[in-house]
This record gives sequence, C-alpha cells and structure tokens, in this order.
Amino acid sequence: MLGPDGRPPVFDGAAWVSSDRRYWWNGAAWQPIKKRFRPPIAVTLIVIVVVVAGVYAALKIPKPPPPAYGVTNAKIDSSTQFEFDYRRPTPCTDLSFDYVFFDGGGQKVDNFADEKHESMPANRTIHFTIYTFQAIDSHAKRFDATPTCHV
Repeated sequence: MLGPDGRPPVFDGAAWVSSDRRYWWNGAAWQPIKKRFRPPIAVTLIVIVVVVAGVYAALKIPKPPPPAYGVTNAKIDSSTQFEFDYRRPTPCTDLSFDYVFFDGGGQKVDNFADEKHESMPANRTIHFTIYTFQAIDSHAKRFDATPTCHV
C-alpha cells in the first residue's frame, strides 16, 4: 500500500498515516489531517509572563485610602457663608455643630453655634453650606467645626 505522497504509510497506533503526516487512512480513502494550532513555546511563556506580571501589578497597585472621618474641605466663602464636608462612622439622628473662627495667626476671632440639627447617616460624606445672619469677623481666615451628636 502506498500513501498519497507515493511512499509507504506508517501506523501511529491509532490509524495509518502518510509518511509526510498530512493524510490518514479511514479504511476507504485518505483523509487530510486537520492541524491544530500549536504556538511556539516562546509565545506560551510570554503570555504566562504577561499574565503573572498583570496579576502582580494589580495586587501591588495602592488602593486609594477611604475618605477621612470628621470635617474636611472647610472654607469661608464670604462674610455670611462658609462650607465644609463631614463624614462619621456611626449614624446620628440629631447632629449640630459649633464653629470657632481664627485669624491668620491662629487667634480666635469669632464663634457661632449652629441652630439647625441634622440627621447624619454612617459612612457617607455630606456637604454643608452654612449661611449666617450675623457677619463673620473680617479677620477670620479659617474655622473649626466641632460636631455634637445629641442622643
């Protein structure tokens, strides 16, 4: 018996295969062998290295810190308006603030007690904009807002 390449076929343990390994005998006719894609070992190693490097980088990239608790982003907008953000770890159904204003040298120049009481959820940053009827001292450069949760 001769294969389609004109040379004797070889039995590979499962079927007769042409000596050039391009055809196999199905018992009635020679059938072409469908070649599977086999990437070179270098391509496989490069893919493994890229995947491992990606996983390593994903684990080592620093995650942003969680938002800070307390008063942040405090600023005086005008003589009758100031604003800040506030976040707390526990909820409070009756929250108020006391405000102390300081000049550029750190000396206390004014204070203001909040008359409004707010409800505050846990772990959520809330922005407060405060309007006053009485003008804040013109020397005020910064302020501290002290929260009080009335339980």
